[in-house]
Amino acid sequence: MNTAPADQTAGQYGYFDDAAREYVITNPQTPVKWINYLGTLDFGGFIDQTGGMLICRQDPALNRITKYLTQDPPSEFRASTLYLRTPDSNGAYTVFSPFYVPTLTPCDRYACRVGLGYTTFVSEVMGLRTEVRVFIPQGETVLVQQVTVTNLREVETEVDLIPVVEYTHPDALKQLNNADWVPQTMQSYLDEEDDGLVVLSQAPFMLKEIRRNYFTANVPVSSFESDRRIFLGDNGYGSWASPGGLQDKELTNSLALRGDNIAALLLHFGFMAPGESRQVIVLLGQSTRVADIKPTIHHYRQPENVEKAFADLSEH
Repeated sequence: MNTAPADQTAGQYGYFDDAAREYVITNPQTPVKWINYLGTLDFGGFIDQTGGMLICRQDPALNRITKYLTQDPPSEFRASTLYLRTPDSNGAYTVFSPFYVPTLTPCDRYACRVGLGYTTFVSEVMGLRTEVRVFIPQGETVLVQQVTVTNLREVETEVDLIPVVEYTHPDALKQLNNADWVPQTMQSYLDEEDDGLVVLSQAPFMLKEIRRNYFTANVPVSSFESDRRIFLGDNGYGSWASPGGLQDKELTNSLALRGDNIAALLLHFGFMAPGESRQVIVLLGQSTRVADIKPTIHHYRQPENVEKAFADLSEH
């Protein structure tokens, strides 16, 4: 069965947009992963054409943040994705990713615009249009995902957005060759703010006071998950293509004190009228302590500041 997006011809994957100075990928099933570099040597990494990201701070061998495993098939989840879900008539949820991977849901439209220091995705899947702009503001240690969802259906639709990242041990070699010890060190933490805003943070226990990864959004979080086993369901035998945790109305609010740490945020958009759009900003970064990064988090939760940072990056 061909799961390639509609209106794509086999062997054609995109084109150069000279005016925009972008390469536009129109079929996510490229022969190899197509990556784009974000950020600087101080904080950054790469993003591929299906939304997977390897993000590091300074040394990519000794301070990795996300678990991007290149050995897996290209259809597999790689460290980061977004899920959308809508309830069906049977009381379950239809779940898909606007990035194509990992759910492999066919797209009616797909474009990954690879620019200088940023990547923008535009996809239309099952009557929902999703635009995602991903970049790292100049001089910052935070990655910004600016997500806009539009209801293209002719009826009001209830929509949830679930951004997810999977963390790695900062030592890239230990993550691969010490699978017994590494999960025993990984811990997640919760910092609750006003109005339903939360910051999920994570670190190996020996680094928790000096180096903390964090994941947050600029809208209230209904629930969250930090344990991969619970999120995938069936004691971890569920899949990224169809996570069992997303068939429940809410995530479990579990704080992983060991094991494979993730950060998943359940964001309710509620009922969206035909043609209505909702936007959310998702932040991934690293700091010495969560308290130290609060001013940066609060700054980039504001859409006007994100627009200004992107304009500055584009001018640079």
